[in-house]
Amino acid sequence: MEFIQLTILSLIQGITEFLPISSSAHLILTSSLLNWPDQGLTVDIFAHFGTLLAVIFYFRRDIKEIVTKFDISNINNLGFCLIIATAPVAIIGLISKDFISGNLRSEEVIIWTTVIFALFLILSEKLSNQEKDIESISWKQALIIGSFQVFALVPGSSRSAVTMAAALFLGFSKSTSARFSFLLAIPTLSLVFINEVIDISLLENKYSFGELFYVSFISFISATFCIHYFLKLIEKIGFLPFVIYRFFLAGFLIIF
Repeated sequence: MEFIQLTILSLIQGITEFLPISSSAHLILTSSLLNWPDQGLTVDIFAHFGTLLAVIFYFRRDIKEIVTKFDISNINNLGFCLIIATAPVAIIGLISKDFISGNLRSEEVIIWTTVIFALFLILSEKLSNQEKDIESISWKQALIIGSFQVFALVPGSSRSAVTMAAALFLGFSKSTSARFSFLLAIPTLSLVFINEVIDISLLENKYSFGELFYVSFISFISATFCIHYFLKLIEKIGFLPFVIYRFFLAGFLIIF
């Protein structure tokens, strides 16, 4: 695989994983539009590994606090809520993995999900009171957010978009919705990474260690910057720019 292809795909994974615009859609479409050969599962794994390391690094203090305050007798503490929110996508993802990979990775599906979840995102921002902070989340609210995360299994929907929108509908602020979504990415991306590692054990690796390290590094750096500036700006700019982009992307796919 050419150096430029590895670079672009790694940047796309790092930037789009945490923006509400769908990383899977952009990876699929970039390779398709540029007539690039399939990068293969190995590259996907190390790109996901880079973004996983980025969110763990960025929220390392939050993770330490969550672990320290974890109370097995309190189902509403943040650690428990993250576990509960991860359960739906873990179960449904395991059951529907083959169906999704075989039937839902087309441009037509991406167009529909891009539009539908753009509307869902802007409605959630306009209709919610956005007052609650992350400390007030309950296990029931976490389960609702986690249930919506199941839609992220379909390319074009965006894990960040559906979880942030669900949190907004429940009355959480934009920054809190983004923060919980990013924290939820840690167990979710961990499961994705483990699942892909199991799958790749059956395949032959055609990449050098240097190439795979480079993929993870670029994904890590771009994802870290993306998380930082998204959290810094989201209260000011809101979700409208991302909604507009999603409509633009859908229109582009329809025309071309």
